[in-house]
Amino acid sequence: MKKIFRYLLALIAIGAVGGYIYWQRNKKGIVKNAVEDVVSKKSDSLYFIKYDSSNIDEVGGNVSFFGVSLQSDDTQKRALAYQDSLPNSLYIIRVNAIKASGVDIPGLLQNERVSARKIILDKPSIQVINTGADQPKAFTYDDTLALYKKILGKFSSIKADTIQVNEGAVLITNSKGKPLTSLENININLRNFLVDETHDYQSIISYFIKDVKATVGNIQLPESKNKTRINISKLDYDAQQRSLKVGSLQQYQTNNTAPLVDLSNIVISDLNTGAFINYQQLYAGNVTCAGGLITITKRSGGGAASKNKALQVSSDLMENARIGSVNLGKTKLVILNADEPSAAPFVLNDVRFIVSKAVQVTDGKTIGNLVSNAEWQFFSSGFSLFTRNKEYQITGDELQADNVKGTASIKTLRVIPQLTEAEFAKRSIHQRDRFDLKYSNVVLSDLNFKKLITENIFEAGLVSLQPYMKIFNDRTVPIDPNSKVGKYPQQALMKMDFPVYIKEVKMNNGYIEYKEKAAVSTLEGKTYFSNLSATISNVTNIPARVQQNKIMKVDARAKFLGTAPLSTQWLLPLDSGNATFTATGKMGFMKGAALNPLVEPLAMVSIKGGDIKSVSFEMKGNDYKAEGNVLILYNGLKLQALKQNEDKELKKKGLISLVANILVRNNNPQNGVTRKNDFTNERELNKSFFNLLWKSVFAGVKKTALGKSN
Repeated sequence: MKKIFRYLLALIAIGAVGGYIYWQRNKKGIVKNAVEDVVSKKSDSLYFIKYDSSNIDEVGGNVSFFGVSLQSDDTQKRALAYQDSLPNSLYIIRVNAIKASGVDIPGLLQNERVSARKIILDKPSIQVINTGADQPKAFTYDDTLALYKKILGKFSSIKADTIQVNEGAVLITNSKGKPLTSLENININLRNFLVDETHDYQSIISYFIKDVKATVGNIQLPESKNKTRINISKLDYDAQQRSLKVGSLQQYQTNNTAPLVDLSNIVISDLNTGAFINYQQLYAGNVTCAGGLITITKRSGGGAASKNKALQVSSDLMENARIGSVNLGKTKLVILNADEPSAAPFVLNDVRFIVSKAVQVTDGKTIGNLVSNAEWQFFSSGFSLFTRNKEYQITGDELQADNVKGTASIKTLRVIPQLTEAEFAKRSIHQRDRFDLKYSNVVLSDLNFKKLITENIFEAGLVSLQPYMKIFNDRTVPIDPNSKVGKYPQQALMKMDFPVYIKEVKMNNGYIEYKEKAAVSTLEGKTYFSNLSATISNVTNIPARVQQNKIMKVDARAKFLGTAPLSTQWLLPLDSGNATFTATGKMGFMKGAALNPLVEPLAMVSIKGGDIKSVSFEMKGNDYKAEGNVLILYNGLKLQALKQNEDKELKKKGLISLVANILVRNNNPQNGVTRKNDFTNERELNKSFFNLLWKSVFAGVKKTALGKSN
């Protein structure tokens, strides 16, 4: 009995030694066969796996595989394609090294479970080949684990205290190898990983919500339906900290390297990681960005609303967002006009944008929700652009807007001529005005930002500004023979392709100058109005507003030629078919000689004496004429007629001056009689509204000076 027992022990010992020797000699092959068998059986023999070498420490539970690759079998792939049963995606995987410590090797070999303390994937490279259309299909959680299912089959559980990915890469292509999406330099640290036998593959995604840190060096997203692509670099995601950081984000059109969007140092905090990972929705407490470049496209609507142009911004990255606050650093904002692709863009420099109240964006294509619901402030150092004909540069400095207060302001708005007066006249075929304009301290109150941005309708309660306007016209240039009927100020307003309503415009301490080069003398005469204050009420071309109030009213006060107080009022009906209007005015005392800078070059007359005590007028007019009355009170008027010598100098005309002073009455009233004259002045149809005004007043003044009376 003892011998039998000794023999049995010896046999066991020999078997154990033999088994150990066999295991040590063949363990790599056993493991390799087991892995290959799992992959083959669980993927309908579509995939095969191989690796160059391995190290196995079954006692310590340490396993390393080197030069690992997994790819589809070409013969099997062709057979499945022929049967129309090829999967939506194929995978090619290469890993420099897979290292695992604390591995449950018996459980692995028995095809029961995968368990390890730590798994490291060193430089994995994954290529995903879409076997269908170029555009990738909608993302689902099943897709995220298709590869896991193929490789791991029906293990009862997969568990690891830590999974670490170093310098990984993912490339998604179409069936022809065209890149659709790529991720480079991926580093992931995932802790407490467990998928149990319930096969809740959704739980795999949950680890990216709860307990993962990941960085990606560069992400190239697929081409969108708008023919744009998005590139993200230096992405840093921390699920526990609920934060997402992006070093830079660019959006650009396909086949064009010039970016439409280029932003840097984006930080998203208090991130709803579940919504972000599961549904690609951005729900966050705060978003900050150092700034860069944003391009917005201005598009016209369709159908009956074709005149309304809304601003649209691309939503290729996120289709749904809710953000508590936003702080955008200095950014160049470029606005393109989709209806006029060749037109130069409108550029705002050094834009800063601050949102202080939660905003919900669900449409993803317009920024109407942002404007309607958020509380925001906008700042810009300004803009500069040239008109299409390059004759003017338009600039604006120090722009601000606050949608809660409904205010906006521009420190300085300028229209700067790019041609000298002589160059401008030389380029002109017909007489036209050359403008040099500056508006300071422009402030808009009660501004409806929602209508402005989403409907392209400008509505404001008050616009205040300080105008500085210089206008020049060269009368030596041929006059334009075309009719100007229909171009009065109120008519031009009604014809604007931009709905406007301003309850009131206020001008303070302004200056308006008009200079003209005379056709006969070729000398320049100038008139100006200083210390201008004006109020313009009911500036609108919106039909509903016109029905409520049909009159645009202008009240203005100024110093004429810097000396005579002047006040005037115009009533301009907005619904009049023939542009009827009324105008009244009154001017106070001035020396007659103060008019010489105007009348000498233009009328070839010099005022050598006399005072103008006052001038008042009333008139009514329409497209074709004006009629009314003028009262001018003056005394001691003395005139001198002028002529030009060969050097263009003005000299006295003795005889004509004598005759002029005989004909002209020196005083009004004279001999106790005050002369007040009516006038009817037919409009020269190729002349402007203001030409009709001053010529009508002058007609009455002339009758008074010549001694005529009604």
